[in-house]
Amino acid sequence: MPANDDTLPPDDRLIQAAHAASSWVRARRATWANVPEAPIDAPAESPVGDFEFLPAPPPTLRVATQSIPSAVVSATLSPQSGEAPPLPGPHHPPAAVGTGVPWLEPGAPARGWLVRGAIGAALLVVAIVGGRYLWSASPATPARTAAVEPKPQAAPAARKGIGSLRIGSTPPGAQVAVDGKPRGITPITLTDVSAGSHEVVLQSDAGTVTRTVTVSANATATLDEAIFSGFVTVYSPFEVTVSENGRVLRADDRHQIMLAAGTHELRLVNRALGYDIVRKVEVKPGDATNLQLTPEPSALTVTASDAAEVWLDGTRLGDTPMNGMAVPMGVHEIVVKRASGGERRFNVTIGAKPFTLNVDF
Repeated sequence: MPANDDTLPPDDRLIQAAHAASSWVRARRATWANVPEAPIDAPAESPVGDFEFLPAPPPTLRVATQSIPSAVVSATLSPQSGEAPPLPGPHHPPAAVGTGVPWLEPGAPARGWLVRGAIGAALLVVAIVGGRYLWSASPATPARTAAVEPKPQAAPAARKGIGSLRIGSTPPGAQVAVDGKPRGITPITLTDVSAGSHEVVLQSDAGTVTRTVTVSANATATLDEAIFSGFVTVYSPFEVTVSENGRVLRADDRHQIMLAAGTHELRLVNRALGYDIVRKVEVKPGDATNLQLTPEPSALTVTASDAAEVWLDGTRLGDTPMNGMAVPMGVHEIVVKRASGGERRFNVTIGAKPFTLNVDF
């Protein structure tokens, strides 16, 4: 029976259409692959006859919905000029009537399901092969990475009741002590100073400076001091010798003694008067500090053989006898004037010890 005989049952013609579709799929897949795929168990090329397959259309995004070329189906199902050309490369030729296989006999119930399954399988192959081709041909899409913004860090909590103290000096390199505790050398910034009032001492070869600084919480206080020498001027009713740590200090022509800035303990002595005292003085850089001596008064006792008046440095003190009269220490002139006439004059040095004068007319 000719392959394109229109007397074939419809099921046989559907089988021939399935074979044609399978050959078309293999031809299309050979154009997509890098190396054409050789058909499995393909027989020798058969003559085409008076028809040919249409060229494969370019692949589109709707591969899964492409249909089998109408030329193939019409060439298989409809005769054109008496004898249809054989199908290209079928794996299994159409079964003739009476093949001996019951489920392939014309009119068998399973034969229709076999035809439909072959057509579905051919369409599935087309969809898979076309999808793989489109996937490989599409440009690679870079993976998107979600940008994660860093969470803002919370500002460190301010320390309660703590401030800073920036300390400098001229010249630099002074030893720093805060509230009696050594803290370093200038210039220095202390960040752990409690809020409140603090005593700061700067000490160097040029002198020592003591200052009181108030520090506020979460704020910075500044102390910048020039450390260089100052001057001391001593005022005394009598001459004294000034010394410090056993070293005698000499005054200049302005009666000033140059000392390093800071606190000094000065010893003031007048051996003739028996006067010996230590005084503390604060010397400021570049300033002159005055030291006024006011010795405690001594005691004066005056007696006379006759009633008389007692005068001290031109000032009348009283009448004799005079006992324990408070008078300044030093060199004085004492005049004793007798009431009946006549007087006696004396130059005396009254020191720390009580002084007694006996006058005989």
